[in-house]
Amino acid sequence: MNMKSIFSTASDVITGLTGVLAGLVTIGIMTQIIFGAGALGLDIVTNISSLVNTFTSGGLTGLLTLLVVCALWTNK
Repeated sequence: MNMKSIFSTASDVITGLTGVLAGLVTIGIMTQIIFGAGALGLDIVTNISSLVNTFTSGGLTGLLTLLVVCALWTNK
């Protein structure tokens, strides 16, 4: 195996895991909205709100970090 195929395989695995995790977060949010309680005891909406508050309370550094994370997320 050459390095290009190894990195391609690793990239495919990471892309697949990201898709699965995004789907699980979506299901968790929908479960919390419908039933009022988090799936498996996790409060996903509060955790996401806390993460966004962490970015926004960081001032300019937090805003730049949020922009970098969003750019990386959309460049899958």
